[in-house]
Parts: sequence; structure tokens; C-alpha cells
Amino acid sequence: MGQTHVVRTLRNAVRQNRVAHAYLFTGPRGTGKTSTARILAKALNCTAPNDGNPCDRCENCVAANEGRALDVIEIDAASNTSVENVRDLRERVGYAASEGRYKVYIIDEVHRLSGAAFDAFLKTLEEPPPHVIFVFASTEPHKVPGTIMSRCQRFDFKRLSLQETTTHLHHVATEERIEISNEALTLLGRSAAGSMRDAIALLDQVASYATGAIGGADVRAALGLADPMLVARLADHLLSNQVGLGLQECAGFVGAGGDPSQLITEMVNYWRAVLTSVTGAGSIEDLVDPALVENIEHARENVTEQQAVSVLEAITGVELSSKYDLPPQLPLELGYVRASLALRSDKDHNGGSGSGPRATVATAPRGQADQAAVPEVQERVAEYRPQGVADTSARPANSASPGAAEMLSETVARAPSTSENDRTVLLQNLVAAMRPKSASLQAVLRSGFLLSVEDGEVTIGFQFPFHANVWTDVGKRRLLEECVAEVMGSTYRVQCIRTTKDEAKAALGASVLPEDDGFIEEAAERLRQWHARQLGNGSS
Repeated sequence: MGQTHVVRTLRNAVRQNRVAHAYLFTGPRGTGKTSTARILAKALNCTAPNDGNPCDRCENCVAANEGRALDVIEIDAASNTSVENVRDLRERVGYAASEGRYKVYIIDEVHRLSGAAFDAFLKTLEEPPPHVIFVFASTEPHKVPGTIMSRCQRFDFKRLSLQETTTHLHHVATEERIEISNEALTLLGRSAAGSMRDAIALLDQVASYATGAIGGADVRAALGLADPMLVARLADHLLSNQVGLGLQECAGFVGAGGDPSQLITEMVNYWRAVLTSVTGAGSIEDLVDPALVENIEHARENVTEQQAVSVLEAITGVELSSKYDLPPQLPLELGYVRASLALRSDKDHNGGSGSGPRATVATAPRGQADQAAVPEVQERVAEYRPQGVADTSARPANSASPGAAEMLSETVARAPSTSENDRTVLLQNLVAAMRPKSASLQAVLRSGFLLSVEDGEVTIGFQFPFHANVWTDVGKRRLLEECVAEVMGSTYRVQCIRTTKDEAKAALGASVLPEDDGFIEEAAERLRQWHARQLGNGSS
């Protein structure tokens, strides 16, 4: 089902007697690789083939259907991985077929063979007996050596679409006299995720659960799917900033025996559908429970693309150590709260509009923690201003000096001849733009030297490796690039590198380099004093 490109090629090969001596079938589980190999084996040994298809009536076809065909040998490579198993197979390959024209070896999960086993197989594939055909099946073709793959005809099996899955499920249900609704078929198709084998297994499971006609509620109950209205309510609570109510809903779901990981999956599907709807990327009927389509169409009016991305990143970005015996619902709760923070951060960063560049979720809390941890040193940081650098602390982050953005845009256009003064003003404005986002990052940025602005790239140098390495973090680098976009009115790539004071002088001129006024030594001493007081108070 759904593998037309494979079926057509193999049928023509059988009809024209142009069969290869080795095939490699790759693709996701449950898409028909082994089934196709069995059908190919039947067609090759069928005594009365019909347009390349097996007749299913001759003795060879009946024997293959009943699993007693001597010339069709199936081997599980996962259980026969050693070189000894392959050597035994090579000895048997030399014997002629007993009933049909070919001996067909179907080797499932071939990538599980050891390196030595593949090496032992290589000679057989290079000079195969004319009466032997190998069909390898693998879900991980990248693990198959190139020397083996190059001697096979490769066919890639694709995941089935929802329409293909539901159509075939309807056919199976009709043949088995199972009454089932279209909603139930859609839910089964979505749960199968493109695997026909999984879809039929799920249909069998639900048919055993239901006592009459199968509806959507029966599928959700039998498979443990979350109530779609619960998912909708969780989304509404996020958008209305009522995270407490959302956590109560999650606790009720888990308390009733629900699977937290299943609810996370449903939430990811919901917000993926929201993102698809907001961007106009296509239909969302295939992505979520049919009961949620109308809710998503309504939600997209209040959600921007950036917010949908932020929520998805927050929900899927929770990683917890397996060393600890943690509650199973903790990833769900953390992801939900992070999603709320992501939405709130987007709104705060963009003045409540929900559009424009996104601030990372952890930036504000981390900056607040830095300020609260060592208050006296933070006050000293606010007071510190290098000689020759104007005080920008009183200016809002997005209000550069009049005409600065236009001047900098012209500067970039004529790069690399950016003047020393222009680069100094630009760095001052970047520090000012970073201050409301993260006090710790703006302190690091103040220690840098803006070396160049050219070819869509801003280069900032730092004397010490600690300062330069701070920006290797993707989230912090993204925040710095957002500040550059705010100040310069356009998007630039930011490169943070190590530099020496001499290199900075050569690029900027000695007049713009701040002299050390003893701030570092004083800050270190204040830190030592603060730490001593904390220990004296019994704090950890």
C-alpha cells in the first residue's frame, strides 16, 4: 500500500525477466518492506504469473502463503549477527532451488550484522549463483556498508499519508465487518504515524475494546489518547496567562491514570497545527484530533508565528537526568510552565504585541538572579563607566542617539572604513539595548571591542577567553543578535572572537580603550566580603 514506485519497478522486472540478484528495501517500520519481499519471492517462483504478479493459486504460491516454501528463506539478522551464521548461509547458497526457479533469501534488519559478517557476505554478493536472489530489509540504511549497498538495487519505502492509511483501514474494516466512524478511522491513522502495520494492529485493538460500532471516544479510550478538549483548555490557559489552572488540569489528567508523555505529544501536535495555521503552510486536519480544528482556527487570531515557535521549543526542550527517581508528570509540568514563560517573554519583549524578535525564556530570570545575588557589586557595576565613554544608562534600550541608526546604516554600507567613533557609539548602544534583557550579559558586552562591521557581519573582540566563550551559547548569541537588530535596524550575524589589547588598539585607536580604574580588583574584594558574610549567616 502506498509504495507505487516500488511496486511498478518490481512488477516490470519480473515481467521482463530483468530481476537483480540483490535488493535493499529501506524505510520506516510497518511500511511493507518484508511483505513486498515475500510477494516478490512468490512472483519469481510462480508457475503462472499474471502481468508480473503471482497468481496465488499454483502450488508454489500456496506453499509460500502457508509458510512452507522451501525456496523462500527468511533470516532475522538481529538474531544471526555473527560471521559463523553468514558462513553457514554461504554454504547453503550453493544448493539449487528445490521447487521453483530461485532461492530467495529475505534478510530482515540487515544493518544488525557485524562488520565481519558483512565482509563474509561481500564475496557472495560479488559473484552470486544465478539461482539465488537476496532481499535485504533495513530501517537504518546508513548502517549498511557502502560496499554492500553498492551491489544492491535500493528501494526507499515512504511513510503512508493519512489518506492512504484511512482508506486501507476502511477497506480492512469492511472486509472484517467492523462498523467504524470516519472520526475513529482518522484517529487511528494519526496514531499509526504512517505505518500500515501499526494502523491494522491498532484497529484490531480497538475492535476488541468496543462492544458495538466504533466511534472516536472508543479509540481515545482504548489507546489512552488525551481528551481533545483538555488540550484545547490547556492552550487557552496558556494564552490567558492562567498557568495555575493549566497545571491543575494536568494534575487531574495524571491523577485519573493518564499518560503524561501522551499529553505532551498531543500538546506538541496542537501547537504544531497552530504554527501551520498561522504561517498558512497547509491544512491542519492531518495534524490534530478532528475535534480541535475549529479551536485552532480561532486560536491563530491571537497567536503569532514567533509565539507558536516559542511554545514548541519550551514544551520539547525539557531534559531531566535519569539518575533521579522523578515524578513522571514533571516533564509535562516543566514544559507547560516554560511555555507560559515563553509567551510572557515574547509579549514583554515586544511591548505586548507578540511580534518581532523573541527573547529567550531564561534570560530575564537569569539576569534577575545575577542582580539579586550580589547587590553591592551590581551597584558598583552600574556606577562604573570607563574613561572616555559616554553614560548610556539613562537612555532606553531602543532609543539610540538621534540619527544614530541612519548614521550606522550608512557606515555599514561603506564598510570596512567604519570610523573609530562610529564603532564606539555602536557598542555603547548595544550595551544599552542589552541592559534590560540581561544585566550579566551587558556587563560582559561592556568588556568587548567592536572591531568591524562589514558584509552583514558584526565582529566583537574580547581580551579574556571567559568573555568570548560566553557567546558560544546559542541562546545568548541569539539575544546579542537581537540587540544588534534593534540598534541597527537590520539583521546581522555576530562573531565574538579573542583579541589582544594591541589588536584592539590597532583597530580602534588607543584613545577609545578604557583604562583600568581598579574596578575588577574592587569587585573581587566585595565578592569575597559578601561571601564571608553569607557564610557567617549560615547560608549555603
